[in-house]
Amino acid sequence: MIRVVDALSPEGKTALRELALARQSPDFDSLREAMPIVEKVLSDRRPPRALLGYVKQLDGVELTARSLVVDPCAGPPVAADPRFVQAFRLARRRIAAYHRRQRPRGFAFRDGAGVSFRERPVPHAAAGVYVPGGRAFYPSSLLMGAVPAIVAGVVRVVLATPPRAWAGSVELRWAARELGIREVLLAGGAHGIAGLASHLGCTKIVGPGNRWVAAAKQLVSSVVSIDLFAGPSEVLVVASSDAEPELVAADLLAQAEHDPRASCLLFTDSARLAKRVDAEIVGQIADLPTAETARASLAALGLAVVFPNLAAAAAAARTVASEHLQLLGKKAEKYREPLSETAGALFSGSATPTAFGDYLAGPNHVLPTGGAGRSFSGLSTRDFYRWGRSVSFSAAAAKKLAGSAATLARFEGLVGHARSLERRGR
Repeated sequence: MIRVVDALSPEGKTALRELALARQSPDFDSLREAMPIVEKVLSDRRPPRALLGYVKQLDGVELTARSLVVDPCAGPPVAADPRFVQAFRLARRRIAAYHRRQRPRGFAFRDGAGVSFRERPVPHAAAGVYVPGGRAFYPSSLLMGAVPAIVAGVVRVVLATPPRAWAGSVELRWAARELGIREVLLAGGAHGIAGLASHLGCTKIVGPGNRWVAAAKQLVSSVVSIDLFAGPSEVLVVASSDAEPELVAADLLAQAEHDPRASCLLFTDSARLAKRVDAEIVGQIADLPTAETARASLAALGLAVVFPNLAAAAAAARTVASEHLQLLGKKAEKYREPLSETAGALFSGSATPTAFGDYLAGPNHVLPTGGAGRSFSGLSTRDFYRWGRSVSFSAAAAKKLAGSAATLARFEGLVGHARSLERRGR
């Protein structure tokens, strides 16, 4: 079910090399496919004609300019399953409590030359949250995108989601109303992302999605701020020989059921554990409702690598920089600190599956994928601010510093700069 290789064998070396190479370039195919869609929506001279055309063509729903954006708070309230309501509200409280601690502080000071500075966090004017709906409604995506924006003080928090997902999920409609969302753009995929930027005027766009969503976010990132260039979901379990095979298998399957392109990796120092995990996967997948998706994921991107020791496994895990990194087994937990430096999010201990992080642990589950954890961090409250910066020279400070600044300007051949400065230095 899951391919098991020795790290030192030719097969193992090839597998690790391919894993590293797969993380070194953007998804150019998806960028090429998404580009004409994004271009037409952004450059539409008669908006939202192009956007409505793609909703009809790609979402399979014919809408009008008036029905393209809906207000969840208009009309009578909808009733959701009480169990869902209770769980959603618990998750919201936990996520909000964690993200409130991330609120940044500005600063103001006056230096010795008499120059005054101020830098303050300013919430984005409008944040767009993409909520995928191709396979199912993900309330967690709505929570993880909207709650930190609300905590940050963003005035307009809007959504984009496929129209069929909106119509087909009473929980989605209830959740949007519960969060106080007043605008939902009924458009999925690349055109939904472009619509958030153009039609709804968002200055920040966040949220997971398929490869076209990820490509569209990358394409609009030159005009609006985005969260991450995220791809298919990933998990890497680093397990020592004392880990429980049943739990390792369950956590790999939890990731595999996300998407046929989800990556599920096990790095261990125990060949015996790897074989027992494989047997557990075979047993557990038998009655899994999402078995078809999980099997496709494991067949394509499931891999267990046996290293000569745990230190080598941990070193390889640092390089992989997986979106989710789990440490199972007491020996593996000792590598928590060094591995947290590159993982999108780290989950340590047998009682801490990645699934907790997906829903209500507290930290955000919008995380870097494809090795991007070496350069990027997961979504946070901080991402919903831009920084307002101001500087003010006193007359004495200007006179004191103008000469040096003018000298630098003349060395760059910018005489106009120098003259502007020298007029303050007289």
